[in-house]
Amino acid sequence: MKKLVILHIDGLSAAMLGQAVDAGRMPHVRRLLEGEGYEVHRYRCGVPSTTPFAQAGILYGDNREIPSFRWWDRERQVLVKFGAGSTFRKVADKYFNGCHPLTRGGACIAACYPGGAAETFGIAYQDRSYVAPGGSRSAAAVLVPYLANPIHLGDWVGQTLRVIGRTLRDVTTTRREGGHPAPRYVATDVAEEVFVHHLTRYAVEKAMREGYSPIYAGFYAFDETAHAFGPSDPAARRILEHVDHTIGRIARARDDRYEMVVLSDHGQVDSIPYRLGELLPGRPRMTASGGLGHIYLADGGRRLSFSEVKAARPDLLSWLQAREEVALVMAREGSEDVLLFNGPGISTYDDPDILRDQLSRLNSFANCGDLVVFGAFKDGKQTNFEEQAGGHGSIGGEQLHPFVLAKKEWGLNTSRVTGAHELHPLLCDLRDALAT
Repeated sequence: MKKLVILHIDGLSAAMLGQAVDAGRMPHVRRLLEGEGYEVHRYRCGVPSTTPFAQAGILYGDNREIPSFRWWDRERQVLVKFGAGSTFRKVADKYFNGCHPLTRGGACIAACYPGGAAETFGIAYQDRSYVAPGGSRSAAAVLVPYLANPIHLGDWVGQTLRVIGRTLRDVTTTRREGGHPAPRYVATDVAEEVFVHHLTRYAVEKAMREGYSPIYAGFYAFDETAHAFGPSDPAARRILEHVDHTIGRIARARDDRYEMVVLSDHGQVDSIPYRLGELLPGRPRMTASGGLGHIYLADGGRRLSFSEVKAARPDLLSWLQAREEVALVMAREGSEDVLLFNGPGISTYDDPDILRDQLSRLNSFANCGDLVVFGAFKDGKQTNFEEQAGGHGSIGGEQLHPFVLAKKEWGLNTSRVTGAHELHPLLCDLRDALAT
């Protein structure tokens, strides 16, 4: 009988993982590949390529009606968003009813959702707060003994000082070379994720000592750094060494009871910020999630059809279709999808049949905007509707292609996975097979 621990590395594509291993930045992952019989399984996360959407699919097998990182809930008349100041709790009762969570009875640490777990250690990504839901202990119960250990305290302080110093150097270097790091991520999120990263790692080790299974834990340092500097920037590449150190440390902390899977939820691409929401004629409500935007034209309880949009705002449609920064405008007419491409068509982004199905699934969500807008992807860079140097949420490049790192002997096959929700039954089967 075996237990399972799953490490979620946010924002790391299969291709970038391979590049980091080949460059020698991730020796612990290389050791898994060469010494423990692991292999990299590339899969498609689906659209939108965002953490709330993908993680809901992985944990519950159901990510319907999660159309982005931020959206407008017409029924509740509330802006739903994750991250700082999360409001998902206001609509959470509408989601995941009847699902069978991956981590039921186990531990779910630093995730967007509780995943049916018995323990979260008070560390939640969904609102960046550290409170204990239900019977779970608080983060203070984890943090106090962690900092009371001089070795842990020294490790955390040393790493924090190194990262702050390195970040300041990276900002200076990037600006000198003409780059534009995203200030919000540089100023707050990078430092925060260093702290949360250490606390999450310690919570995973604690959960293993206490015998929880399965254990699912999210690590967001790479994604945050890539947002700040861009995934191809040396700063983002270097943070992967920090991530690899954590993977190695948790791998060594396992006893004979535990098997380990490492996975990601989506990839990252270099981005060019474009303030679409501030430029829209008439300034309708828009929610931006990286290279994806939802435009809401009315406050009613239903989504407008394409013909209604055309009748109400022909100027807006014409304006969007004239923007080279916009790759695709998507709408709905009855049960039919309306896809208006600017420039290159669907085949330039991915397998056209697969991508069309992914877009159609997203377009069926009632929570989508009356118009759904995707930023252009040109010369390896994504037009981003947020102030980020690296982003995701849209359809260009490696943001759609994350990975699962698992042992060959388990026979995991992700070749037909075209959405993160299709990964859920594979992981549940592995969990159950190991437990027998």
